[in-house]
Amino acid sequence: MNFALILMLLSTSMPAPSQPTAAGVAPDFTFSDLEGATHSLAELRGNTVLLEFWAPWCIPCRKGFPLLDDLQARHAKAGLKVVAVTMETDDDSVADFVTSHPSRFLVGRDITGHAGEAYEVSVMPTTLLIDRDGKILARFDGGTDTLHQQMQAAVEAALTGGGVAPVQTVSKRRRGAKGNLRAWERGYLADPIMNLDGDTLTRSMREHIHTSKEAAAGNGGVAGGGCGCN
Repeated sequence: MNFALILMLLSTSMPAPSQPTAAGVAPDFTFSDLEGATHSLAELRGNTVLLEFWAPWCIPCRKGFPLLDDLQARHAKAGLKVVAVTMETDDDSVADFVTSHPSRFLVGRDITGHAGEAYEVSVMPTTLLIDRDGKILARFDGGTDTLHQQMQAAVEAALTGGGVAPVQTVSKRRRGAKGNLRAWERGYLADPIMNLDGDTLTRSMREHIHTSKEAAAGNGGVAGGGCGCN
């Protein structure tokens, strides 16, 4: 058997390489709504989508939900679909959050964490603006007032055909600094340090434990704690 024939047989027996995803196209994923029905990002194609990854322990998310609700109410007729997905596995914390923060947009859950990995979520919240063709227009890592203002402007520009600021990519520093904890698994970092009750010694102990956890997760900032507060 000659060499050319061997190469031909090898090439036909090996699986074809997977085609790379088109640049800027939002990865599809499935998630369930709060009633357990299954949805996918792909089913929203044809709409402008504002996709937010959130966590029930995330303080900026509490402030962000009313903003998302307002955007959905004001721009629904223009084709905006707001979707907020959490990777939180604790049912009670999710239920408590959505009860305290009622919304008119689709709230979903992906307890597998696959969506968070696909989008390289490193802070909470992480929000993406996706156009009608499924292309990512902008990304907002964190929940500061400035980012909320930029997000509102980007949504309005996308709906009216105006220019949207370039995609805000996740820095290599953030990806590398998050340690073994994924952003949506860091709820335990926001523990009793947030509670100022107790004597001075108890508060000091809590602060020491909290700081140690932050250091173990990363660098003590957004990349370490993953809440996007600062």
